Amino acid sequence: MNKKWKQITAGWLAAVLLFALGSFNAFAATPYQNGSYTAKIAFLHEKKNKESMCNALFDQDADVKIKGDTAEIRIYTAFPVPLYAGQGADGTTKDVIMTLDGVSYTAESDITTKPVRTMDQTGLMFGVKAGAQLTTQILTFTIPVEKLDSLSGGAPVTAFVNVVMNKNMKFRLKLTDLQLVEAEALPPETPDAVTEKSMQLTASVGAPEASYTVTIPEAIAMGTLSAEKENETSYTVDVTTENMGTGYVEVSAATLGELHCGKNTLSFTNSFGTQQAQSSATLNGKFTVTADEVKAAAGGNYIGTTDFVIRYFAGA
Repeated sequence: MNKKWKQITAGWLAAVLLFALGSFNAFAATPYQNGSYTAKIAFLHEKKNKESMCNALFDQDADVKIKGDTAEIRIYTAFPVPLYAGQGADGTTKDVIMTLDGVSYTAESDITTKPVRTMDQTGLMFGVKAGAQLTTQILTFTIPVEKLDSLSGGAPVTAFVNVVMNKNMKFRLKLTDLQLVEAEALPPETPDAVTEKSMQLTASVGAPEASYTVTIPEAIAMGTLSAEKENETSYTVDVTTENMGTGYVEVSAATLGELHCGKNTLSFTNSFGTQQAQSSATLNGKFTVTADEVKAAAGGNYIGTTDFVIRYFAGA
């Protein structure tokens, strides 16, 4: 599980924020490769070689990021502290400062992100149990990468413990067992000479075959015709096309026609005319029988046909 930055909680008594010296392995010799690392941390008594009573407050896995001459160390501490959830609202520890070779480095505190980390030890006085997953405060130290090796022996740290003790405490921070997780990709090398050559590529693509469908109604019923007004019936012709390119479909119909009932006839007009479609479309037409035609016609059922002519033009 990828654990996140922890906060340095200063001691509880003279022994509160002390971490075990333990049998940790020291870092390998510098220089370090750019990338992301993990490391083990321990907060020790200011002078004695033993763990702090606050050891259980910290996730003992730290994250380290190295880039060039800089090392960024992230430490995670329980926030809030389980048995003291009402205290330390602005951080379990504050004003955390580490001193290396006479130079002070102040930790940046993040109490907003609150990553969940798995705790390593049990601390009954704080309500912390080993294996518990707790939200944490992140403390980030940024130091010269050349100073990493000196942390394996412990570096002085001062911090204001913002729960229970509520005062400044002194400790030592120890970092060991630095392990590379992901190396930063190296920038590409700059060539000493560049030669360019060209290659000619040729290819052909066959034009897709055009297709079209023209759907004309099989029959139109005009119903009972009126001798008082124009009798109009609209209809549609559907054209579906694929891969037409610059080609098109042309549909045309005769303007005049006749309906027949035995020997009797009834004239009609068709407004469709000639229409073109390059892509799928709905074409509109209308049959009309005038009132005068109906007045002059004998009674009966009239039937007639009208012809459509469909042409395809391939285009360029």
